[in-house]
Amino acid sequence: MRFLPKANPLYEKISASNIVIPDVLAKLGHGGFTGYLSHVAGGYEFYCIFAVGKLICAASSDGERDKSGFEALVQLFDKVLSVGGEINVYRMTTDLAMCAHAMIAGTRLFNGDQVRQIDIKGILNRLKVEGIQGAVHFYTPQRSALIFYKDGTPIGFYHDQSSAIESSPREAQVVAALPGACVTICTTQPVEELMQYDLLQMLNLAKLWETAQSRKVTSRQKEESRVAKAASLPASQLLRGLVDDLEEVASAYLSRAGREMVANRISEGGGAALLCDGSSREQFLCLLESDARAADDQARIDEMIGLMRSEIVSRLAV
Repeated sequence: MRFLPKANPLYEKISASNIVIPDVLAKLGHGGFTGYLSHVAGGYEFYCIFAVGKLICAASSDGERDKSGFEALVQLFDKVLSVGGEINVYRMTTDLAMCAHAMIAGTRLFNGDQVRQIDIKGILNRLKVEGIQGAVHFYTPQRSALIFYKDGTPIGFYHDQSSAIESSPREAQVVAALPGACVTICTTQPVEELMQYDLLQMLNLAKLWETAQSRKVTSRQKEESRVAKAASLPASQLLRGLVDDLEEVASAYLSRAGREMVANRISEGGGAALLCDGSSREQFLCLLESDARAADDQARIDEMIGLMRSEIVSRLAV
């Protein structure tokens, strides 16, 4: 997850399932809000930054691909409607909102470099000389600390044990000196330039929300149709289709040999009905895993078995 200050909360841990996101964003905009909103759901995270009511950036990540602007908001709506999650809103000054923009959507001068391998004093002096706007993030797996910059001058400090924006760099220096500490440095434009961009004015969020709701309804209808279709199949036909799917998965990871392994283990176990019994099913997967590792121990066997287990549970649940 991104590390942003949580020093001045407006809302924390609000269930996203209980609110209409476009209404929340519009309310923050009309109220001249400055700060950020975050949404977290499983491995997904979303952030948007406001400056005096203007939505100056939005960014999201699902662990596979980062998105920004329009795409990030569309993904936010889909995630809220499908999995819920939590909403948090934190106030900031406009200068800190500018620094948060740098961290979310700015340019990265350094990105995860180890502090001990670079001239950090020289780099911080460069930030001063060039008069940058942005933030410096020092971190290890256990600790994080931020230095916020405006016109090349530090304007505040924050770390993972802070309850407020601080005026002393001491804790940032402590984190930077830890073994294996890394640094990310982000820059952006002055806040006056950032405020010329407002997603609330550029996009019809209410329409995007309606479209996301329609996608959810369509997806649910398709799933209900699939379940109904599967439930109407004779048990033997359903199991035969499941075995075919398992053979396809094995073939994707181990080619023809994988397909044959599945067929052989199903036959030795007395037929596809073994998949309906929990202990027999796990024995089948265990034996198949052994066969697969013996055939190719470099293949992604854990992933293959996991996909098969999910497919079996999903198909038999109907």
